[in-house]
Amino acid sequence: MDTTTYTQEAAFLIKTGQDLAIKNENLELTNLHILYSILDDEGTKVFKILLDLGLPLKLIKDDLDQAIKKLKSPKGVTKLYLSKAYQKMILSSGEISRTMYASKVSSSHILLGILKGDDQASKIAGKYGLNYEVFEEALMDRYTKDLIEGVSKDSLSKLSKYGRNLTKEALEGKLDPVIGRDRELNSLIRILSRRLKNNPILIGEAGVGKTAIVEGLVQRIVKKDLPDLLQNKIVFSLDMTALVAGAKYRGDFEERLQEVLDIIKDSNGKIILFVDEIHNIIGSGSSSGTMDTANILKPMLARGEILTIGATTIDEYKKYIEKDSALDRRFQKILIEEPSEETTLSILRGIKSKYESHHKVTITDQALVETVKLAKRYLPQRKFPDVCVDIIDEAAALLRMYADQTPKEIDDLKRQISQLETEKALIKIEEGKSSYRLEDLDQAIEEKNKLYQEKLSAYKKEKTRQEDLIKEKIALEDIDKQIAKAKAADDYEKLDNLLLGKKSIEAEIKDLETQGPYYKIANQVTVDQVREIVETLSGMPQKTTAYNLDYFEKLRKDLKEKLVAMDPLVDSLVDAFIRSKAKVIKGNKPLGSFLLLGPSGGGKSYFSDLVSREIYDGDASLIKMDMGEFTDKSALTKLLGAPPGYVGFDMGGALCENIRIHPYSVVAFENIDKAHKDIFSTIINIIKNGKIKDSKGRDADFSNAFLIFSLSTDLEEEKAREKLEELLPKDFLRSLDLIYYIDKLNEENARKLVQIKLKDLQGSLKKSYIEFSYDKDLEDYLVAQALAEKTTGLALNKIIEDDLLTEISILTIETGPEDLIKVHGSFDKKIQVIKK
Repeated sequence: MDTTTYTQEAAFLIKTGQDLAIKNENLELTNLHILYSILDDEGTKVFKILLDLGLPLKLIKDDLDQAIKKLKSPKGVTKLYLSKAYQKMILSSGEISRTMYASKVSSSHILLGILKGDDQASKIAGKYGLNYEVFEEALMDRYTKDLIEGVSKDSLSKLSKYGRNLTKEALEGKLDPVIGRDRELNSLIRILSRRLKNNPILIGEAGVGKTAIVEGLVQRIVKKDLPDLLQNKIVFSLDMTALVAGAKYRGDFEERLQEVLDIIKDSNGKIILFVDEIHNIIGSGSSSGTMDTANILKPMLARGEILTIGATTIDEYKKYIEKDSALDRRFQKILIEEPSEETTLSILRGIKSKYESHHKVTITDQALVETVKLAKRYLPQRKFPDVCVDIIDEAAALLRMYADQTPKEIDDLKRQISQLETEKALIKIEEGKSSYRLEDLDQAIEEKNKLYQEKLSAYKKEKTRQEDLIKEKIALEDIDKQIAKAKAADDYEKLDNLLLGKKSIEAEIKDLETQGPYYKIANQVTVDQVREIVETLSGMPQKTTAYNLDYFEKLRKDLKEKLVAMDPLVDSLVDAFIRSKAKVIKGNKPLGSFLLLGPSGGGKSYFSDLVSREIYDGDASLIKMDMGEFTDKSALTKLLGAPPGYVGFDMGGALCENIRIHPYSVVAFENIDKAHKDIFSTIINIIKNGKIKDSKGRDADFSNAFLIFSLSTDLEEEKAREKLEELLPKDFLRSLDLIYYIDKLNEENARKLVQIKLKDLQGSLKKSYIEFSYDKDLEDYLVAQALAEKTTGLALNKIIEDDLLTEISILTIETGPEDLIKVHGSFDKKIQVIKK
C-alpha cells in the first residue's frame, strides 16, 4: 500500500489495525481490525462525526472485539495476510476519495469503504444503524459546517448585510452550473494559490461571464475539486452599494468597510473577498478629509492580509485601475474572452433545466440553437453567453405568460353567456315580448354553459398535467445525475435503487404523455418565441428574422413593380442584401451603400422611402440627413456629438443617436455634394467597417443599415458621372457598392409610373371608404404630363393631388365617414370626377 496517497490520520488508523491483528495473533488483516481502530481513537475527525450521530459506539466496539477474538489464529504463522474484504475496502476507499475530489484518502473514506462492503464488519455496524448512506450524509453535513468554521456566526451575520455568501449559495444549489470555462478557472485557482501577488482580477466585456467564473470557483470549493490550500474557503461578494447606503456622516463608510475587512483579515485566509465592478472602489465613499475604498484596501493587499478577486470591463480597467499603478500592480490580470458559439450552446444546455423548472415549461434544443444563431447575427453588440441566457429567459417567460392567460375560446364563450343573460333580463322587464324567446334563450344559455364548463375543466386539467410532466422530467434529470455519481463510486446497491426509481419516473412520464392533451396549450419554447424576443431586443422588424430565397425573390419582384426603370439598382440592392445575410465572408459592413444621381424629383427620395417600407418598418426605420445642413466646420460635431466639455455633450450626435435607437434602418444622405469635406472620412469609415465611435466613445453600429446617398443634377448621365470626381472624394466613390443614374422616362416607363401612382391612390382612397375607378383617357393625359415635364415623380404627384384629388374631395366632403361611395375619373379637356 502506497501510504503517500493517505492522510497521516488514515495511515495511522491502518497501522493501528495491523497492530491489533498482530496482538491477537490473527492470520489476516480484516475490516474488523480497521473499524475497531477507528472507534478506539477518540481524537480523529471521523470519531467526532460518529459521536454527533448519537450511535451506540461502545456496543459496536464490543461486538467487534468479540468478532476479532473468534477469528482463526493458527500457531506457527508469523506473516500477516490481507483479507479479500480488506483489499476490496482499500480499492473502494480510493474510488470514494476521487469521487469526492479529495487529494488523499482520509479516515472518512476508509470508513465509507468498510460500510460499502458486505463483510462481517459492515454487518455489525449496520446492526446499530451505521450504514453507508447515514455516514455519507453526516460527512456532507460536517463538511458544510467545516466551511464556516473559524468564522463566527456573528461575523457572518455582519458580512451578510453588505454582500452575499457565495459558498453558502453554492451549498444550497442556488448557483447555475459553469460549463466550458476550465482554462479561466485554472488560471484563477493558480493565482489564488500563489504565495505573493495572489489577487486575481478578471477583465472582459460585459456579459462574457466574469461573475460566473467566480461562481464556478465556489462550486469547485464545495466539491473539493481544487488544491488543499483553497479548500474550505468562503467566497464573500461585497456589495459596494449596500456599504455606502445610509452612510450619512463623515467616517460612517470607512467604519463599515473597516469592519468588513477586519472580519476577512481575522479569518486568516478563510474568507476570499470578491468585488464585482471593482473599478467602483476608486473614489467610492470618499469626501472631504476621508479616504476612498481603494486606498483603504491597498495596504492590506500589499501585506497579503486578504485574498481579493476583482472583476471589471476592459474599458473601465484602463480608465480607473490601470491609472492607479499602486493598485494595478497588486492584481494579476486574467483576460476573459467571449465564449464561442459551440461553448455558449453547451452552457445553455447545461442551465436549461433551471429555467424549465422556474417557468414550468420545456425548452427545445432547436430553440437553443436558434438563440445562438440569431443573437450572433442580430445582437452583435452584446456578448455571449449573457445575451443568449436573456433570450431564453424572456422566451420562456413569454410562453408562460400566454399559457397562464385564459384561452380566447373560453373567454369568448363566457362573454357570449353574459350577452345572452343580459338579453334574457331585458325581455323579462319589457312587456309584450313573447315567452318562446325566453325558452330559446334558456336553452342557448344552458348549451353555452355546458360547453364553457367542459372547455374550462379540460383547460385546467391539461394545465395540471403539463406542470406534473415538467416536475417528473426535472426529477428524471436529477436521478440521471445521481446514477452517474453512483456508477463513478461503484455503489451498486445505491445504483440498483436509483435505476428502479428512474424506471418508475419514466413510467409516470409515459403515463402523463399518453393521458393528454386534454386541451391545446403551448408549453414548449420553440424557435417562434425565440424569434419574437430577438425582434424585440434588437429593434428589428418582425419579418426579418427568417430570411430565405423566396423572401429575396419576392422582395426583388415587389421593388421592380414599384420602381420604374430602376431594375439594375434593385438587383444590386437585393444582391448586396443576400451577401450580407449569408455571411459567407464575415464582416460588419453596412448591408449596402448606393449613390443615386439624376434630376430633382426623379425618384431618389422615393427609392429610400420604398426600401424602408419593403424591408423594415417604413418611416420609423428611415433616417433622413439633409447634408445641406452640414456644410460648415461644425458639421462632424452635429453628426457624432459635441466633445467633452462642450455644450451639448450629453445630447449625442444626430446620426449616432438615431442609428443607436433604430439599428435596422435606411440612412438617406440627401444632397451629399453639399456636405463639408471633413464628413467624408467618417462616412468612408462607416462604409468600410460598419462602425464609428461617437463623442462619448460609444460604438454606433451600421451593420444592419442601408446607406443611400443622393445628388441632384440636370446634366446628362455621362457628364454627370464626369462631374462626380470634382464634387466628391475619389475614396468615397470607390467605396460605394453602386453609382446609379436615374434617367428621364420614355413613354413606356412613364405609363408604368402613372399606373403605379393611380394604384397607390386607389389603395389610399379605399381606406377612406372611397372606391375609385378611371378611364384610359385619364391615364393617357397623366402620361403626357409626365413626359412633358421631363421628370418622373414630383410633377405627376402635384397634378394628381391638385386636380384629381381635389375633385374627389369635393364630391365626398358631405359623405359620412363610414358610407362607401364609388367615384370615377376621366379626362375631357380637363380632369373630371363623377359619382357612380
